[in-house]
Amino acid sequence: MKNPSHLAVLLLLASAACRPDAPATEPAAPTAASQAAPPAASVPAPKPSAATAASPTSHSPADTLHLPGGRVVQLLPTTADAFNQLPTSTLPKFTNDPDAEPLSASQGLVRREGLDLLLQPAQGNAVKLSSTPEAEFTLQNGNGVKFIYWGNLAAAHQWVVQAVYWEENGIVLVDQRTGRSVELTGEAVASPDGRFVFLTSPGLGGGDQPNVLSLVQIDAAGPRLLWQREPTAWAPVTARWATSSRIIIERRHTLDDGSMADDAPVTYDELDASR
Repeated sequence: MKNPSHLAVLLLLASAACRPDAPATEPAAPTAASQAAPPAASVPAPKPSAATAASPTSHSPADTLHLPGGRVVQLLPTTADAFNQLPTSTLPKFTNDPDAEPLSASQGLVRREGLDLLLQPAQGNAVKLSSTPEAEFTLQNGNGVKFIYWGNLAAAHQWVVQAVYWEENGIVLVDQRTGRSVELTGEAVASPDGRFVFLTSPGLGGGDQPNVLSLVQIDAAGPRLLWQREPTAWAPVTARWATSSRIIIERRHTLDDGSMADDAPVTYDELDASR
């Protein structure tokens, strides 16, 4: 029979390892600084931004995002009014039709040659994204994909390409200067100064689309994924930038049993993307 003190230690370790809001692909190991931090109750709440302060609310409690490296970012509750006053994404509604690609708006830098989509950056060779032939685009072919040009995030110097798989969709960001690319999931919105691209993919409530939100940093080399999180108790519906560093997320919350109702509770919460 195990010594009771040994059992207590094992239970304590199991509790500490349970981090449901840490990214599955990039586990957030606590740093020495985070282990030495004072209890949450003694840490003052961050000062709300102008958007939050102008529209106070009590309907959504503060939440946190646990990120790689032990970082913790707070979500600050705000209102639907504050969200609706912000500009929406400049990308048009995606039509899932290669014949409707807005290629003419790319000034000849994005073109299609059959199954190949070619994007010519300012430096280097063209980036080629090749779609799967129609006969091979089946449920049994897990690698089957169709690449369809979606549009341009001008502030961030990024072309946006939709990667359509059999049961889910992805997003390919291609840098217009260097050709560097990254494939993620969700709807992409660029910060006003072009330093960040935020993506939301609401995947709870049925279907195979991942339930993720991601933050991409745009630097001179191109896009670079900073973090990605897969929440289990809420779905990131969409997002809008309040400033060049603060973004408001529309979230739909699951019920106590983990299900997502048609009239699921909706909250609006703001986070600091620069942290």
